[in-house]
Amino acid sequence: MAFRRGDKVWVEDREEAWVEGEVLDFRDKLVLVQTASGKKLSTTREKLMHRDPDADHGGVEDMTKLTYLNEPGVLYNLSRRYAHNEIYTYTGSILIAVNPFTKLPHLYNAHMMEQYKGVRLGELSPHVFAVADASYRAMMTEAQSQSILVSGESGAGKTETTKLIMQYLTYVGGRLTGDDRTVEQQVLESNPLLEAFGNARTIRNDNSSRFGKFVEIQFDASGRISGAAIRTYLLERSRVVKIADRERNYHCFYQLCASGEDANNYKLGHPSNFHYLNQSNTYDLDGINSTAEYLRTRRAMDVVGISSSDQEAIFRILAAILHLGNIEFSPGQEHDSSIIKDEKSKYHLLETANLFRCNPNLLLGTLCTRSIQTNEGIIVKTLDCEAAAASRDALAKTVYARLFDWLVENINKSVGQDKNSKIQIGVLDIYGFECFEHNSFEQFCINFANEKLQQHFNEHVFKMEQEEYSTEEINWSYIEFIDNQDILDLIEKKPIGIVSLLNEACMFPKSTHETFSTKLFQSFRGHPRLEKAKFSETDFTLSHYAGRVSYQTEAFLEKNRDYVVIEHRNLLSSSQCTFISALFPRLQDDSRSSYKFSSVASRFKQQLQALMETLNSTEPHYIRCVKPNAWSRPQKFENQSVLHQLRCGGVLEAVRISLAGYPTRRTYSEFVDRFGLLITELIDGSYDEKTLSEKILQKLNLTNFQLGKSKVFLRAGQIAVLDSRRAEAARDAGALREAKNKLEKRLEDISLHFELEKRRRISSEASKQAEISKLQRSLESVHAELNAAKLAVENEQEKNVTLSRQIEVSKKENASLESRLAQMEELNKENLYLKGHHEFLIRCIKEDMGFKDGKPLAACIIYKFLLQTRAFEAEITTVFDGIIEGINDVIKVGDECDVLPYWLSNTSGLLCLLQRNVRFDTFFTSPARAVSGSPGLTGRAMQDMKYRLKNCEESFPLLEARYPAVLFKQQLTASLEKIFGFIRDGVKNEISALLTLCIQVPSFFIRKLTTQVFSFINVQLFNSLLLRRECCSFSNGEYMKSGLAELEKWIGNATEEFAGTSWHELKYIRQAVGFLVIHQKRKKSLDEIRQDLCPALTVRQIYRISTMYWDDKYDTQSVSNEVVAQMRDLVTKESLDLASNSFLLDEDMSIPFSTEDISKAIPAVDAADVELPPLLRELPSGQLLAKRLQLPAP
Repeated sequence: MAFRRGDKVWVEDREEAWVEGEVLDFRDKLVLVQTASGKKLSTTREKLMHRDPDADHGGVEDMTKLTYLNEPGVLYNLSRRYAHNEIYTYTGSILIAVNPFTKLPHLYNAHMMEQYKGVRLGELSPHVFAVADASYRAMMTEAQSQSILVSGESGAGKTETTKLIMQYLTYVGGRLTGDDRTVEQQVLESNPLLEAFGNARTIRNDNSSRFGKFVEIQFDASGRISGAAIRTYLLERSRVVKIADRERNYHCFYQLCASGEDANNYKLGHPSNFHYLNQSNTYDLDGINSTAEYLRTRRAMDVVGISSSDQEAIFRILAAILHLGNIEFSPGQEHDSSIIKDEKSKYHLLETANLFRCNPNLLLGTLCTRSIQTNEGIIVKTLDCEAAAASRDALAKTVYARLFDWLVENINKSVGQDKNSKIQIGVLDIYGFECFEHNSFEQFCINFANEKLQQHFNEHVFKMEQEEYSTEEINWSYIEFIDNQDILDLIEKKPIGIVSLLNEACMFPKSTHETFSTKLFQSFRGHPRLEKAKFSETDFTLSHYAGRVSYQTEAFLEKNRDYVVIEHRNLLSSSQCTFISALFPRLQDDSRSSYKFSSVASRFKQQLQALMETLNSTEPHYIRCVKPNAWSRPQKFENQSVLHQLRCGGVLEAVRISLAGYPTRRTYSEFVDRFGLLITELIDGSYDEKTLSEKILQKLNLTNFQLGKSKVFLRAGQIAVLDSRRAEAARDAGALREAKNKLEKRLEDISLHFELEKRRRISSEASKQAEISKLQRSLESVHAELNAAKLAVENEQEKNVTLSRQIEVSKKENASLESRLAQMEELNKENLYLKGHHEFLIRCIKEDMGFKDGKPLAACIIYKFLLQTRAFEAEITTVFDGIIEGINDVIKVGDECDVLPYWLSNTSGLLCLLQRNVRFDTFFTSPARAVSGSPGLTGRAMQDMKYRLKNCEESFPLLEARYPAVLFKQQLTASLEKIFGFIRDGVKNEISALLTLCIQVPSFFIRKLTTQVFSFINVQLFNSLLLRRECCSFSNGEYMKSGLAELEKWIGNATEEFAGTSWHELKYIRQAVGFLVIHQKRKKSLDEIRQDLCPALTVRQIYRISTMYWDDKYDTQSVSNEVVAQMRDLVTKESLDLASNSFLLDEDMSIPFSTEDISKAIPAVDAADVELPPLLRELPSGQLLAKRLQLPAP
């Protein structure tokens, strides 16, 4: 990697991972660098990465837009966004979610879901709802099943993210019904139920999922949820009987102990009274009420359809497990035998038997003995205390695992699967890659699964790269793609693989972990991915994609044997509780052994294979959850930890794949803006941006690039060369400016000296003026003689004029003939163009081309067509007439509710492009009709389209218009006015009847209606400002400010009687716009902003605008870092208040008046003077009413 003096770089650092630095000098193979802290150090080139000095301090929303797509660039960008509470960031289509460790309910309410509904991915700020919506829209438009893969380490937020995805999918795919038992409601309520039985507190996470989960949500053809299914993987069974300090068992046990009356019925008390819970001193969780959680779990059971009797049986089993754990043993009289230890243990034995509804003596025998079937008969073998305790724990684990499987199966039955559904969205929440100080069989299985998912991820990322290269029409075939198939073969390949060797060892009773390890090292001696651990004869180390992991094999064989003790099965299958006996159905033919072996690894491998087949049949979407620090504290970003997770989550692997191709991609306009300094002599409007980009690259003799349709693609390292040359050019330009200033000063001195010399010369020449006067008098006499000669010459000139006129007449005749010939040639050329492109233009006009990024496509296509065919330069052409006729034909037959607004946008857009890119000032054109005191219609259309078409305009050079183009502009203006007139007349006709009826409506109602309309305008504009970063710019602020001025003028003309407080209703958008357009924001304090600039806005709203603001006009910065930090602290505190945590405004749909308001606002009505109409007067009731209305004479 090439570096030069003065280059801005990232330097590898042990503590901070990467720190900022600048290259000072080179010494042999070392580079001398000065860090941002002032420290100087020498390092190798391999420990340096290029840094972009012009990077956005607020970070970018999509990291594929980073100038340097490398490890420190990704890390720094995530850190900066996290500092601003922006927890979501895209890497292409991959969403990275950094756990904020604080509640942010304003990001996840129904209002926010509505904002992201149907919006293209990347148009709004990154969000989990955007990914969920993208998967839903892709499923509906492409009729293909989708999957969303959520991964990350414990505590990264996978479970919460999965729940948010399911919340959004049920929002867009749910039915409007009040029934709590709908499919979507059952899907949502399965989350707290499975959390209660499958989640526990670990050192890293208070709500850690101890199982993997894949939820398949099925949809019908209309996009409504019609069914669902849940698959689970690798429940951590050992946690039921053994927990580490500062951790907890599964939540359901603590909920049951806090259930009050139910706990008393099961003879339960505080968790500290039970062995399976008191191995840790942690019984409660901060902010969690176990009693309330117990009621929530009960409600979830009701929703998913678990009957009251089954619920009672479930909690009976949980209580039995707790009592079972308190049974202790002491040595019996016989050798290697055991008995109940004391009365306390006997009490728990009786309670366990009562809850299991089985015989207590049979339970005791099951725990303390084993029956072995031999040819001579059954032999009963006693168990010592240690073996009896192990049997007790095995029974507890088996019962809990069967109960958990029953819950999942029951949820699936209750929700139901739609066999007719052809589309579905699967959501995968599974353990991330794990590497602890002690790694056992569970970590081996988890990392095996992650290797599988990583291979799937790599293939998807590589596919996305290929698709972009194909879209841009560049060559990509040579890019190297390295997968992890070799380690997958090492783990799962038959007949020789780690899983196969482990199963083989488990089949032989005399096998130990030592014999397994020996066979492993013999079979894979010299394998690049496996090696023996340094300080152990039995441990082995695997080189995974995320790093090296050493596994301890002591418990591998035991944990892989997924056996059920026959005595345990027989005991529980004979239970008088039908629920318990159904969990353990009797076997038809009892095995001769007390153990029935099945392999956990083989079963998990089969599950994993089925999962991969499902994922391969779907279109995947990826969410990588990141835990920013090990202490679960907000606003703490630990670089080394995050970097490790990015590697484990495959994000940096995606970067590696991108680096193998063209990691730097810039649109041509962005490229020319950044590096145009290198070819200033060519930027004169003669070349388009693609040509300029190519000339920049050619000037620097770069070859590792490709030019696509809209972007320039650069190989790794090329952008650094460009930046280096750009810096040199900037320095040279600075030196030239300094020389220029010196020359200007020298010129000023010379000019002053010249002025003094001039004054002295004038004074010396005054004396000579007298002599000159004498000479002039003598000249006058000579002039008289010359006049006589001139008179003779004039006579001769008159004759010459007559001859010249005759010559001019002949020239004009020749010019006329040449002009007609040129016109004929132009017409022939035009006919050739029209013949080839007439069908293209007609289709473009008749078909609805739609819009992209707010730009009308038909207008842009027509303009590019005219530009390419050089129609603007033609003296005679009929192509403009064809366009106008086509537009007029369409609007004649079109539905004004659909076609007319569409062509109003396109004609105004086309006019804007003509006005800004074609020069008409050499022709006299009459101005468009306009109302007095207001800008013309064309001016309004151009002003409205200016911002949307900005990027489109800058792509074309300024052209000189010929007469047909000028005429076309006038005709297009007339068509636009005609369309607007149609729409206006249509609206007028629609509301004329209503306005006629409103003549007698009191102004009170008109005032209220107008006020609510302006309130709606305020909400829509303000919310759009907070959700779209491109709206939070200085230019857009100026644009909206002018629009608000028009509204203020209208309100003033309408008067307070009819407009009321309409101007006050716009206070939010007015103050937000005022903030955007003020200068020197960094000098404003928080109090000044809150009290003077934006008193109506909340701190959360001001914080959102401040962090999203960007100046596209003067390149100024937003508020200071101190103000941002103050607002962030206030926002964090306010997050606890659910009433004030949303930064979006809600629409007020209430009726804004009461009957009392009407009585006060409307004058009293006297009905006594009302005469009956003649039509009613003839009826009998009318005559009666007329008599009653007669007043007595005074």
